[in-house]
Amino acid sequence: MNEHNKTSHPPKQKPSWNNLPTKAARIPEKFLPEVLQYARIRDCSGSGFEVVINLLNTLTQDELQQIKVAIDSLVLDDHKPAYTANRTSTRDDDNLGEIQLSDTEKAAYTASFGFVPSKYQLNIVNWITQSTGNACCNAVAGAGKSSSLLLIAKTLEQLGVSPYEIKVCVFGKENSKDLIKKFGSGWQSSISTLHSTGWSLVKQELGIRGGHKIKISSKKYKDIAVSFGLIRGRNSRNSLLTSNKIVKQTDVFFKLLDLLRLCNLNPTVRNLQNLCEHHNLEGLIKPKEAVYYLDKCLQVGEQQAANKICFDFTDQLWLPVKWRLSNSGWLKPYKFVLVDECQDLNAVQLELVCMLAGKSGRILAVGDPKQAIMGFAGADCDSYAAIMARIQALELPLSICYRCPTEHIALVKKLFPDIAIEPSPTAQSGTIHQIKKEEIMDYVQDLDMILSRKTAPLVSLCLKLIANKKKAQIKGRSIGDNLRKELEAIENDIYFSWDEFNLSLDTYFESKCATYKGSDNEEQLTENLKDKIDAIREIYRATPHAKNVKDLELEIDNIFSDENAPITLSTCHRAKGLEAQRIFIYEPQHMPMEWRGQKSWQHGQEMNLLYVALTRSKSELFIVGECKWYKPECTQQSDDEQEG
Repeated sequence: MNEHNKTSHPPKQKPSWNNLPTKAARIPEKFLPEVLQYARIRDCSGSGFEVVINLLNTLTQDELQQIKVAIDSLVLDDHKPAYTANRTSTRDDDNLGEIQLSDTEKAAYTASFGFVPSKYQLNIVNWITQSTGNACCNAVAGAGKSSSLLLIAKTLEQLGVSPYEIKVCVFGKENSKDLIKKFGSGWQSSISTLHSTGWSLVKQELGIRGGHKIKISSKKYKDIAVSFGLIRGRNSRNSLLTSNKIVKQTDVFFKLLDLLRLCNLNPTVRNLQNLCEHHNLEGLIKPKEAVYYLDKCLQVGEQQAANKICFDFTDQLWLPVKWRLSNSGWLKPYKFVLVDECQDLNAVQLELVCMLAGKSGRILAVGDPKQAIMGFAGADCDSYAAIMARIQALELPLSICYRCPTEHIALVKKLFPDIAIEPSPTAQSGTIHQIKKEEIMDYVQDLDMILSRKTAPLVSLCLKLIANKKKAQIKGRSIGDNLRKELEAIENDIYFSWDEFNLSLDTYFESKCATYKGSDNEEQLTENLKDKIDAIREIYRATPHAKNVKDLELEIDNIFSDENAPITLSTCHRAKGLEAQRIFIYEPQHMPMEWRGQKSWQHGQEMNLLYVALTRSKSELFIVGECKWYKPECTQQSDDEQEG
């Protein structure tokens, strides 16, 4: 039975044509009404069009499909792509092609996506449908990256590419869940974090099924080091790393072990020296001996993984690349790999992305080079440029910010003139206020977000808000975990005494700072440690009922959370991807942070953190305190008059 409503009764006819085009041009199915409008325009008299409609009613679905292909090709002739195939030049906003949408197309986009794509988004769609090769989208803050990814993915799907042939890589489980909800349940297997993707490949290679119990431990390599006597363990008080003066502190050894894997490097003296210089790591005394033990730990760690004994989270990224699973016969490349927040990719993640695409797949990476703030995880300010070079990408701009008001964007453009950021045509003007630090309690209200470069000021403010019956939490359980680790180290110090807790904090701080003496990044390390000690001290002061360290740890768990609270406090690092109607930048004098011996890439990331903070607000921006980078207009005019 023919279910097509237009051919259910007329007799089936034989078409007068037999061959389809060998490579049909296509447009999304929801734009088929545009075909009718196009036909009406072509038909000047109007009477001929009615005849065409009557003829269409007599055709089968297969015959109608051939008609659609032919008309689709005519429609596409009127919308030439802005980018030609294999173009390798960099972005050029002045030559950006303008695509004029009809009212029907605008209505269709609004119905399907809830918005009408910008000229930048339409040119990305044109690149997908008309060009070949790889591309990077340079997306400013608030450019609607997730909406653009949805537009891209759905366009591919309408072109006949199945969601199973598309991989969408994101950072963070929550982002993955949000994107699946936005895309639909049919995309659940296509959207994942790179850690999850790498782990799936490892399990496939090793034949690990759902019933297998696999140990995943963040302490895996520390346990391996203990087995070699490199660090102290429960049954051993020896530490070859420090007693043989290989490193000043064992922390640098494990930091190097992580960075070697994240940066996809072999343990060599040159590589260790470069990593120490780039990341301001101090305390590597004997590089040759360190290379020997690092290589030994990595070999044992790899063997444990091969034997399905134990993994850590970095293994999930490193092992697919180390084992070159791209050469395995079972790994089928995706036709298209979409990457979100690509500016934060480290070297091993980039190789994993390339592995997923293989030789035949295409890569579209979306990111903002000015939001590169993950240097501690192996990425740096040059990650975006490295990706462009590695995949030989065309750069496609996404320059419209749909989040921030015009006043906020004007401030951003003044501080960062090299960023091509534009306000939305419908953006409000917004407001910027500068208030005193002691006034914040009078201004802050539910649904506000407070940002700070440092943790300690947030802890102090959060405790004050709670004391004033305002529900508040600090975003980021991982930050609380770091404080717990530092608190554990303080408790294990031989001079620790609960009865003299503040004195113990001072003693621990002084002894640890002594190990930083003479380091190029002594000032940075001291400042970071002071921030943690100050945060712990604030928690101790606010919990007079605490009887031991365990009580303080419980208070830390109460303050730090990944859940949403009526009032959210966040470090600038943790704030990326977040937004609120009203944003408070607390203690702005610490942005950007500067210290003696600061590397140029570190200064770049500090500036990026300021950019992140300034682009979170949707309505009002409060600058709480004095800073070098902002003065109200009235103050600026007064200064100019005095100079005159």
